[in-house]
Amino acid sequence: MALLLLVLLLVLLRFATGAGASAEPPRSPATALFVLGDSTVGCAATASSILPLNLTTTATLPSSLSGGPCLFFPAARRRLPDLLASRMGLPSPPPISALNGTASEAARGVNFGGGGQLLFYGGGERGSSPSSVFRMGAVGQQVRLASETLQLLQLDAAAPGEWESAAVFVLSFGADAYSRLLARGPAEADAAAPKHGRRGFARLLADRVSRAVSELYEAGVRRVAVMGVPPLGCAPRVMWERIPARDGGCVEEANELIEAYNGRLAARLDDLRPQLAGADVVFCDVYKGVMEIISNPSTYGFEETREACCGLGPLRATVGCVSKEMACGTPERHVWWDLYSPTEAADALVANWSWTSSSDSGATSICGPISLQQLAGRSPPPAEV
Repeated sequence: MALLLLVLLLVLLRFATGAGASAEPPRSPATALFVLGDSTVGCAATASSILPLNLTTTATLPSSLSGGPCLFFPAARRRLPDLLASRMGLPSPPPISALNGTASEAARGVNFGGGGQLLFYGGGERGSSPSSVFRMGAVGQQVRLASETLQLLQLDAAAPGEWESAAVFVLSFGADAYSRLLARGPAEADAAAPKHGRRGFARLLADRVSRAVSELYEAGVRRVAVMGVPPLGCAPRVMWERIPARDGGCVEEANELIEAYNGRLAARLDDLRPQLAGADVVFCDVYKGVMEIISNPSTYGFEETREACCGLGPLRATVGCVSKEMACGTPERHVWWDLYSPTEAADALVANWSWTSSSDSGATSICGPISLQQLAGRSPPPAEV
């Protein structure tokens, strides 16, 4: 009997030692939030107002394009980065155009993103002919601005190397690109991307976003969250253009394209992680979160899943949101704010599910391999007794 107890004790001791050895060291709390992306994270500033912080060299940046998906938003409307910043206990990252050029202003975060910028499609980001230009977030240009800003912050930091590892970077590209791609219809979309077509476009964009993560890693970044594209086949504009009867469900062909892109992007990040020693790279399936809301609207307090809150025409999708007078009185009951953008109420749920760990009992989680709460080094609240 004594021998049996001794053996059991040794087994338990070995198990406990092994579990302790394999446990991840705790992450320090995030001290800054930096954001890159399209209109899902902010409206574009003009080229003349976006300059690298405190640099004498100028950057060649595209001007804003009118008529993009980022039109009128109420001043109080918070987007996903603002909601995540609140979760992290940080202020909303200000747009780079609002900073005065000093490193101290950027120390707690910067939003480099905005809609209506250009990426040269097919021939790289420089030197392409005008016919090969396809509108989307300027991934490479934002990465360069972020890298230049990081260099200044590193010079200003008391402990270079520690500061970057405590900053979280959120990347959200693809929604603007796909909204424009889908708005053209199959024939026009393929003509807009003659070398690769719509499905080849997913490969190019996923590769570019993955490369952006690598470039940020080379600049010292160690915590990155990449957001997927929402189900734009359910967005008011796409439904209005592609469903003649105006009373059908989501456009499955459009959603299949976006699901394929999200899957390719997640796979590229899976391949990338082993190459980035000491880094945490998270993918958040925004598509899954928004589809959960659309599939079960009453569960989450929504009443309208098809019609936009702000706009004109059938589904409020023929004319985009250009003034506050066009907005509905109950945006919290709508999934979609305008032609392609979710409301703050929908974004708030996506933020909650991005923050939640899959290990939380009964909780919806859309990020992996860890949650954004874990990425930010924030402890979960104590369990209620």
